[in-house]
Amino acid sequence: MREISDEERKREGLKPYCPCKSGNYRTAQHDARGIFLCYTCPACEREKLSHYRPDVLTDPNYPHSEPIDEE
Repeated sequence: MREISDEERKREGLKPYCPCKSGNYRTAQHDARGIFLCYTCPACEREKLSHYRPDVLTDPNYPHSEPIDEE
């Protein structure tokens, strides 16, 4: 994963720090359908994403029990 500069973060409107309190910048994580999941940084990404089913992260046609509004 390429580190992006502070200038690029500002330009893209990224908030600076991850909620895990690592002091690293955060990035938004989305499921395979593009639905926001959580914020992570390199220090906590594996742990936080481990709470989601693997197919949610990789298969845009994953089975679900709630309606998903396509916007």
